[in-house]
Amino acid sequence: MIALRIVDGTGLDSFMVRRVTRSWATHAEFIDTTAGTAFGAYLSGVRTRPIDYAKFEREERFTAPNIAEAYAWAQTQSGKRYDYSAIFGIFLDREWRDDTRWFCSELVAAAFEKTDTPLLNPNAEAWRITPRDLLLSMWLARVVRL
Repeated sequence: MIALRIVDGTGLDSFMVRRVTRSWATHAEFIDTTAGTAFGAYLSGVRTRPIDYAKFEREERFTAPNIAEAYAWAQTQSGKRYDYSAIFGIFLDREWRDDTRWFCSELVAAAFEKTDTPLLNPNAEAWRITPRDLLLSMWLARVVRL
């Protein structure tokens, strides 16, 4: 099963995201529970990791329309750089759709846009997309884990 995982991470980057967005959510990624993998934009770049690569203070899982297609598109971005300007330039105007590098939640938002099922209003002019912004999407449905 493919899901979107939004978590509260640890570290300086997570602290900065929490502080600026005033949200518990600090990281967003796709997970494949069947394969046991997580895929997203990490400080080390866009890549696949084991699903249990870290322990989180809080974790929520969601599904959304066309999530498998969005995940497949996101995987085409594998190997691209992490967008540090999204964290350190969080107060500055920037183009979040720059597909040469990705911030975690921006990769997720772009993946859904590319599959014609945007999680956010594509007509709104946004210069950043944070994990908190994804939580505001009316298209996300919480996945209850047993």
